[in-house]
Amino acid sequence: MAGPTGAVLLRDEPSKFWQLVRRRIVASAAEERPLDACSELARELTGSDEVARLHRFAAREFADWGAVAGKLELQQLAASLPHLGEMAQGAWPFVRGGASLLMKPSLGAKEAVHPIGTTRPGNLYGLTLGNSIYRARRVTERGWYVVTSNGQEAKAYRSRDLGHSWAPTSPWQTALQGTANRCANESGELAFAVEAIGAEGTLTVKYFRQESRTGQSKIPRPMRTLRAFTCDETAALVLTGTASNHWELWLCMADQQCRVLPTPAQLEGLALQGVDIARQKGANIVAATQGSLVRVLSSRDDGRSYTPFTVAIDRSEVAFPARPISRPAQLLAIANTLLLIQEPVSGSGPSLALSSGDQGASWHTWGTVAEN
Repeated sequence: MAGPTGAVLLRDEPSKFWQLVRRRIVASAAEERPLDACSELARELTGSDEVARLHRFAAREFADWGAVAGKLELQQLAASLPHLGEMAQGAWPFVRGGASLLMKPSLGAKEAVHPIGTTRPGNLYGLTLGNSIYRARRVTERGWYVVTSNGQEAKAYRSRDLGHSWAPTSPWQTALQGTANRCANESGELAFAVEAIGAEGTLTVKYFRQESRTGQSKIPRPMRTLRAFTCDETAALVLTGTASNHWELWLCMADQQCRVLPTPAQLEGLALQGVDIARQKGANIVAATQGSLVRVLSSRDDGRSYTPFTVAIDRSEVAFPARPISRPAQLLAIANTLLLIQEPVSGSGPSLALSSGDQGASWHTWGTVAEN
């Protein structure tokens, strides 16, 4: 399962071999059994039914996968298998010169696709999304603008270098009219806002066109907490949660009734605090932070189906020992670019950032490469 280079690495560099196995587990869907094909071989090598059973575990049962309930440590599995060097020493004098002389290529061996590592994030300076609900964007000849707010306080940032560095600016300037406490796309023609109405706090999404309110729609389930709110030129996407951390996605097409979307099966059971959303060119994009991992998936057909997730950030593999603790990853769609940002919880250091030009299917370093 380590791919075509696995055999050589198992012989010469076992630590890199197990790194590839971990990549295989991390990139698997929650219920997929990534090591099942090796279970019978593990039984032959160890004579243990228990070791074979561990190889049949679903990905979410491995601690490295990132689920809260994951218990099986990959190191535990590695320790249960025989070491090639020790086996060769035990076979002396029948084996002379070590195990490496006995390992030869087999033309008929099955090979898995090579497990690919994640892209190293870059540094993004000056932009702070914080706990904002609204992230209005505007692109003009003077630069890129982002206006963040939590329904009360608005902050604005401008970038003159296509989003690599940002500086504070006034949210009340003419160029940003209609963005405070609203979600608006780059053109500013369409905007959305949301507020809790009534004793039960029923969430109501309001629609605006060029500053004029054109309608509203209720999210027909009371006692929901608003956790994230995003939009593009056609609709708003709303992330709500309950007291038990169950979360829901709602799609509110302009001047139409809001409707709930199916929860991605790959992310069912995930804690609400680790989820963020974006909407870009009709795609609904979800980012999920699970420990050191950030996974991203999307729906291009308004929730009827979801893409397989991509592993965007794996901080266990690309270590940043000098960096402070980071917030769960956040998404920002602006100027045909989707940014994935992890901000430090405290301090003034740069954020980690990746960019995607295909709604999260692939990721690239944004800005200067982040250093250890």
